[in-house]
Amino acid sequence: MTVRSDSFSWPGGSLSCWRDLTSLYEGIQFDHESYEQPSPPSTIHPALFSPEDRISHGGQGPSNRTPIEVYTDGSKINDQTGSAFCAIANEAITKPWKAKLIPANTVFQAEMLDFKAAIEWTNTANEEVNIWSDSESSLQALKSFNVKSKITQEAQMTLLENARIRLGWVKAHIGIKGNEIADTLAKEATTDGIPASLPFPKRFLKK
Repeated sequence: MTVRSDSFSWPGGSLSCWRDLTSLYEGIQFDHESYEQPSPPSTIHPALFSPEDRISHGGQGPSNRTPIEVYTDGSKINDQTGSAFCAIANEAITKPWKAKLIPANTVFQAEMLDFKAAIEWTNTANEEVNIWSDSESSLQALKSFNVKSKITQEAQMTLLENARIRLGWVKAHIGIKGNEIADTLAKEATTDGIPASLPFPKRFLKK
């Protein structure tokens, strides 16, 4: 199915709500493969899945600073979704990254995408690296063995490839340079990030 603004009528004569929706999704192809499907159980053996000592949240972060510190963030502004990270070394931004998702994608999906992208980039650096996020729920999801989200499982698999990476929580909007930069990049990504495609979340079906 392709959404078109002239394809539907609205009972009662009020079309403003429908027009708002079709302006966001007009031209997008919808089929069963467009929606996020529960992923099979993780292929990681439970004995090898031990992120507890590498992912901290609830006000706790990695105990040591590293030569490269990476900060991630996701954002949704005016129904547009952005994902971003930045790497900082010696107080300078060495790697900015931002991606624009489709309007149906959630901030959680954006957070998982920036985790995966940040970890993949970090895997190319021969350094110990801390990756910081202000999303406790995303960090908790990465620590869970029973997640069914494909993008979360992919981020977990990528993380397990490199034991030199640590993930931690940082409080938002208290003036931490890297967190503020990532926040700005994520907001910019809602309009000018590189295009990224993730399946629609199941809850989108209810709209």
